[in-house]
Amino acid sequence: MIECNKLVIGFKDPIIQPLDLVIADNRWLGIIGENGAGKSTFLKTILGVISPISGTVSVFGKDPGQQNNLISYIPQEREINLTDRMTGLTFIKSSYNGWHTGLPLFTRNVHKWTLEILELVGATTYMHQPFNTLSGGQKKRIYLAQALINRPKLLLLDEPLADLDPKARQHFIEALQEIHKHQELGLLIISHDMHEIALSLDGFIHFKEGSIHKCKQIPCASEDTYVGI
Repeated sequence: MIECNKLVIGFKDPIIQPLDLVIADNRWLGIIGENGAGKSTFLKTILGVISPISGTVSVFGKDPGQQNNLISYIPQEREINLTDRMTGLTFIKSSYNGWHTGLPLFTRNVHKWTLEILELVGATTYMHQPFNTLSGGQKKRIYLAQALINRPKLLLLDEPLADLDPKARQHFIEALQEIHKHQELGLLIISHDMHEIALSLDGFIHFKEGSIHKCKQIPCASEDTYVGI
């Protein structure tokens, strides 16, 4: 899925030491580490938004940015302007093949797939409500459904649990767990609170003191005071 060879990331100055890393298909990994360690920069490098300082990274066998139709990304902060009447259902359907020009084509199959995704993430009860009237937790589950509409092979989540109350956080985690049961896709999730989702992950990518390593054990992740495990 992702292969890094002596990769150095950052904007102008390196954030980490040269990284060699291989992530297999369909792996679910938590990305942990203190603020400023390079976690979000790593995701943006995978997307091709930020170019590596040196070294290489391939995503599904190609350079970053060339396979973004196979990737869905939910950033930590997101602002969108929708009409007051646009519902969550319409918002998700409008994202189908969103990289194509012209008016979207809402076929019966697209509608059926959208309903299946909404059921999967637990958002059917409010899918007809105007998106702008939804709570923060409800919006995040709509965003999660939107991220799945084009059947991605990789899902990137940057602090999806931030600013959610305990109940909304639990609902979001349950939605991720349902996705893990029913979908074959990789997941890279950045979070300062891995406690509830840790058992659903295959391991962690740990940013620490300018280096990165993969670990499978919670005790290693627990050493980082920025992770709630």
